Amino acid sequence: MKILTILIKYGDMNITKLYRLSKIRYDKLKKELDELQRMKLVEILGDSKKIVRLNYSNPKVVILINLLEELVKDEL
Repeated sequence: MKILTILIKYGDMNITKLYRLSKIRYDKLKKELDELQRMKLVEILGDSKKIVRLNYSNPKVVILINLLEELVKDEL
């Protein structure tokens, strides 16, 4: 969930930046990204400089974005 929250907040980014922002061990981050990609929640683009982005064609991603926006709105 942390990875998805970061991508929703900051948008597309390379794996190195995601690693720094998430503070998740790199091996665990890669494993979680593989799982999120398998679930079609994220897409990983590029060969050498891999970019991670949300898969906006997946309705679950849109629902998650809307839910997080509502939660943040309620905190204000």
